[in-house]
Amino acid sequence: MNILYVFGGEKAQGAEIVIERLMTFNHLSAENHLIIAPGSFANNLLSDKKSYKISVYNGLKKLNRSTTNTVQYYLKALKNYILVSNHVLEYIRQHQIDVVHANTMVPASYLLPALLFSRLTNRKVKWYWSDHDLRYFSKVDSWISKVCFLFYNKTLVVSQAVKRKFNNAEKAVVLYNGLDADAFLPDKMLRASFRAQNNIRENHIVIGLAAVISPDKGQLTLIQVFAQLLQEHANILLVLAGGYANDTPNYSDEVKEALAYYPDIKHLGYVNNMVTFYNGCDIIINNSSNYRSEPLGTTIYEAMACEKLVLASDTGGSSEIISDNVDGFLFQAENTQALLDKLRFVLANLNVLDKVRSRARQKVIDKFNVMNMVQHYNVQINNS
Repeated sequence: MNILYVFGGEKAQGAEIVIERLMTFNHLSAENHLIIAPGSFANNLLSDKKSYKISVYNGLKKLNRSTTNTVQYYLKALKNYILVSNHVLEYIRQHQIDVVHANTMVPASYLLPALLFSRLTNRKVKWYWSDHDLRYFSKVDSWISKVCFLFYNKTLVVSQAVKRKFNNAEKAVVLYNGLDADAFLPDKMLRASFRAQNNIRENHIVIGLAAVISPDKGQLTLIQVFAQLLQEHANILLVLAGGYANDTPNYSDEVKEALAYYPDIKHLGYVNNMVTFYNGCDIIINNSSNYRSEPLGTTIYEAMACEKLVLASDTGGSSEIISDNVDGFLFQAENTQALLDKLRFVLANLNVLDKVRSRARQKVIDKFNVMNMVQHYNVQINNS
């Protein structure tokens, strides 16, 4: 079977990483092809000499609404609809493509003319798109996603939480993200190197949060909780990974003030090797808000694979990953006291939670393993 994937991500975001991982591990069951926007992500894939065919296409580059007026923006978008669809239709013809898989809403929308034309001329081609978002914050984007849902054969969603926005319709199929469990492992050597590199003592209890610094990710709330816990624990350290969001400068300034005030908080900025980060920490926090809740929190299941104690706000798909007090811990979103109570409990019982750690990794192997994702994906494309 020949599968054509279409990516619009110029940088490697979670949506691109997880579907690229699917492509890599599905090489035995399909002949994979990728058309992708130019950028650092495409460059990295090309330099890695992937087993699948890669074609870079300028028409998939993201349009920036903030740098152009409304009329120009929609004219450029309309042009892209025509150019991208024409390019993909020609690619389908040349390579005898059986399945087209658009990753995220923008590439899926660009392919709508191609899809409709294909329905008239080549009904054997199946069309899928992946929706990684709980909600869209633009009315236009929300409307376009509904159009994609209507016309594509299947909409692949990352969690039951995302599926609910489509009223749990049968055309929306949950395809949980999968990781390579052999790449995300507990590793004492990585723990030691991370701590040596960042001047962290071995006896420090390290609490980590990895996310872009913005109000939706809850860094300030965690800092407030951490400040209270400092009065109870002398050997705790808070480590923040991630850059500052461009659109919330006031929030960034508040975080910077807190970093300057508390020497027991470190900000690492962007972290390239997340496996090393997880291993360097003892506890991982995901503190997303209700408004921009996690469709399926990547840092949650990645850290669980590394046998970390994970605390997550009970938003979006987090409860589909964590069974509270079994393989991790959930707390009420945007409730400072709830976070404090959970973190206080974990710190008090840190040395007797080995079963939680081992069950966390087992959960990932059973439910979020990339080979499970591949198997489920192949069932969908072969049976629909």
